[in-house]
Amino acid sequence: MKQILISAVAVIALFVAAQTPGDAHIRASGKTSSFKGKIFLGDKTHSIADAEIMLMDDKKSDKQNNTVETKTDAEGNFSFASVAEGKYTVSIRSWYNTQEEAPCQFLVAKTKDKESSVIVMKDKDKFVQQIFINNFTVKGGKEIVRDFDIVCHSMFGG
Repeated sequence: MKQILISAVAVIALFVAAQTPGDAHIRASGKTSSFKGKIFLGDKTHSIADAEIMLMDDKKSDKQNNTVETKTDAEGNFSFASVAEGKYTVSIRSWYNTQEEAPCQFLVAKTKDKESSVIVMKDKDKFVQQIFINNFTVKGGKEIVRDFDIVCHSMFGG
Protein backbone atom coordinates (compact mmCIF):
# COMPACT_ATOMS: atom_id res chain seq x y z
CA MET A 1 0.00 0.00 0.00
CA LYS A 2 2.81 2.38 0.94
CA GLN A 3 4.52 1.66 -2.41
CA ILE A 4 1.28 2.45 -4.33
CA LEU A 5 0.93 5.76 -2.44
CA ILE A 6 4.55 6.70 -3.23
CA SER A 7 4.00 5.79 -6.91
CA ALA A 8 0.83 7.87 -7.05
CA VAL A 9 2.60 10.89 -5.52
CA ALA A 10 5.46 10.49 -8.01
CA VAL A 11 3.07 10.37 -10.98
CA ILE A 12 1.24 13.49 -9.77
CA ALA A 13 4.54 15.30 -9.19
CA LEU A 14 5.72 14.43 -12.71
CA PHE A 15 2.42 15.62 -14.18
CA VAL A 16 2.57 18.94 -12.31
CA ALA A 17 6.24 19.46 -13.21
CA ALA A 18 5.51 18.84 -16.89
CA GLN A 19 2.93 21.64 -17.03
CA THR A 20 4.13 25.08 -18.06
CA PRO A 21 2.79 28.04 -16.07
CA GLY A 22 0.89 29.15 -19.17
CA ASP A 23 -0.82 25.78 -19.54
CA ALA A 24 -1.83 25.84 -15.89
CA HIS A 25 -3.35 29.32 -16.29
CA ILE A 26 -5.23 28.31 -19.45
CA ARG A 27 -6.71 25.26 -17.75
CA ALA A 28 -7.63 27.25 -14.63
CA SER A 29 -9.44 30.06 -16.46
CA GLY A 30 -10.83 27.99 -19.34
CA LYS A 31 -10.98 31.14 -21.47
CA THR A 32 -9.11 30.49 -24.69
CA SER A 33 -9.46 31.32 -28.35
CA SER A 34 -8.06 30.01 -31.58
CA PHE A 35 -6.14 32.53 -33.68
CA LYS A 36 -5.18 32.30 -37.32
CA GLY A 37 -4.17 34.60 -40.12
CA LYS A 38 -1.64 35.48 -42.77
CA ILE A 39 1.53 37.57 -42.86
CA PHE A 40 2.07 39.36 -46.14
CA LEU A 41 3.73 42.34 -47.78
CA GLY A 42 1.40 44.91 -49.38
CA ASP A 43 -1.18 42.47 -50.67
CA LYS A 44 -2.01 38.86 -49.90
CA THR A 45 -0.25 37.57 -53.02
CA HIS A 46 3.13 38.51 -51.45
CA SER A 47 3.11 36.15 -48.48
CA ILE A 48 5.95 35.88 -45.98
CA ALA A 49 6.98 32.22 -45.55
CA ASP A 50 8.90 30.89 -42.51
CA ALA A 51 8.28 34.01 -40.43
CA GLU A 52 8.16 33.57 -36.68
CA ILE A 53 5.06 34.97 -34.98
CA MET A 54 4.92 35.14 -31.22
CA LEU A 55 2.23 36.38 -28.86
CA MET A 56 4.15 37.63 -25.82
CA ASP A 57 2.05 37.68 -22.65
CA ASP A 58 1.97 41.27 -21.31
CA LYS A 59 1.31 39.94 -17.79
CA LYS A 60 4.06 37.32 -17.83
CA SER A 61 5.30 36.41 -14.35
CA ASP A 62 6.88 33.50 -12.49
CA LYS A 63 3.38 32.06 -12.02
CA GLN A 64 1.90 32.83 -15.44
CA ASN A 65 3.28 32.79 -18.96
CA ASN A 66 0.77 32.46 -21.79
CA THR A 67 3.33 33.31 -24.50
CA VAL A 68 2.86 31.19 -27.63
CA GLU A 69 4.77 31.04 -30.90
CA THR A 70 4.62 29.43 -34.31
CA LYS A 71 5.96 29.87 -37.86
CA THR A 72 4.18 30.71 -41.06
CA ASP A 73 3.82 28.10 -43.79
CA ALA A 74 4.86 28.57 -47.45
CA GLU A 75 1.76 30.75 -48.08
CA GLY A 76 2.36 32.96 -45.01
CA ASN A 77 -0.44 31.37 -42.97
CA PHE A 78 -0.16 30.81 -39.23
CA SER A 79 -2.41 29.24 -36.63
CA PHE A 80 -2.61 28.97 -32.85
CA ALA A 81 -5.07 26.33 -31.57
CA SER A 82 -5.39 27.77 -28.07
CA VAL A 83 -4.48 31.25 -26.82
CA ALA A 84 -5.41 32.38 -23.30
CA GLU A 85 -7.57 35.46 -22.93
CA GLY A 86 -5.48 38.55 -22.21
CA LYS A 87 -3.24 41.29 -23.60
CA TYR A 88 -0.22 40.48 -25.74
CA THR A 89 2.56 42.06 -27.73
CA VAL A 90 2.70 40.52 -31.21
CA SER A 91 6.23 39.82 -32.45
CA ILE A 92 6.80 39.02 -36.13
CA ARG A 93 10.31 38.16 -37.26
CA SER A 94 11.53 37.33 -40.76
CA TRP A 95 15.04 36.69 -42.11
CA TYR A 96 16.74 37.81 -45.36
CA ASN A 97 20.11 37.16 -47.00
CA THR A 98 20.80 40.83 -47.76
CA GLN A 99 19.54 44.12 -46.40
CA GLU A 100 18.10 44.92 -49.83
CA GLU A 101 15.87 41.82 -49.62
CA ALA A 102 14.33 42.96 -46.32
CA PRO A 103 10.93 44.53 -47.03
CA CYS A 104 11.68 47.51 -44.79
CA GLN A 105 14.50 49.77 -45.93
CA PHE A 106 14.31 51.98 -42.84
CA LEU A 107 16.36 51.01 -39.80
CA VAL A 108 13.47 52.07 -37.55
CA ALA A 109 9.89 52.24 -38.82
CA LYS A 110 6.25 51.30 -38.18
CA THR A 111 3.51 49.33 -39.94
CA LYS A 112 -0.09 50.41 -40.49
CA ASP A 113 -0.90 48.94 -37.06
CA LYS A 114 -1.42 51.79 -34.61
CA GLU A 115 1.05 50.72 -31.91
CA SER A 116 3.74 49.08 -34.03
CA SER A 117 7.47 49.41 -34.39
CA VAL A 118 9.83 47.84 -36.93
CA ILE A 119 13.58 47.43 -36.75
CA VAL A 120 15.96 45.85 -39.23
CA MET A 121 19.22 44.48 -37.90
CA LYS A 122 21.97 42.06 -38.80
CA ASP A 123 22.17 38.78 -36.92
CA LYS A 124 25.22 36.73 -37.87
CA ASP A 125 24.99 36.32 -41.65
CA LYS A 126 21.29 37.28 -42.06
CA PHE A 127 19.24 40.46 -41.86
CA VAL A 128 16.25 40.32 -39.53
CA GLN A 129 13.12 42.41 -39.81
CA GLN A 130 11.51 42.51 -36.34
CA ILE A 131 8.01 43.91 -35.84
CA PHE A 132 6.33 44.54 -32.49
CA ILE A 133 2.63 45.38 -32.18
CA ASN A 134 1.55 46.39 -28.68
CA ASN A 135 -1.82 46.01 -26.94
CA PHE A 136 -3.17 43.05 -28.91
CA THR A 137 -6.21 41.74 -27.04
CA VAL A 138 -7.47 38.16 -27.09
CA LYS A 139 -11.02 37.59 -25.85
CA GLY A 140 -11.84 34.07 -24.72
CA GLY A 141 -14.28 31.88 -26.59
CA LYS A 142 -13.94 33.61 -29.95
CA GLU A 143 -12.05 32.55 -33.06
CA ILE A 144 -9.71 35.31 -34.12
CA VAL A 145 -8.82 35.78 -37.77
CA ARG A 146 -6.27 38.56 -38.22
CA ASP A 147 -3.81 39.21 -41.04
CA PHE A 148 -0.66 41.32 -40.71
CA ASP A 149 0.66 43.50 -43.53
CA ILE A 150 4.37 44.09 -42.83
CA VAL A 151 4.84 47.04 -45.22
CA CYS A 152 6.70 49.63 -43.20
CA HIS A 153 6.54 53.42 -43.09
CA SER A 154 8.88 55.99 -41.60
CA MET A 155 8.40 56.64 -37.88
CA PHE A 156 8.77 60.32 -38.70
CA GLY A 157 5.83 60.67 -41.10
CA GLY A 158 5.73 60.34 -44.84
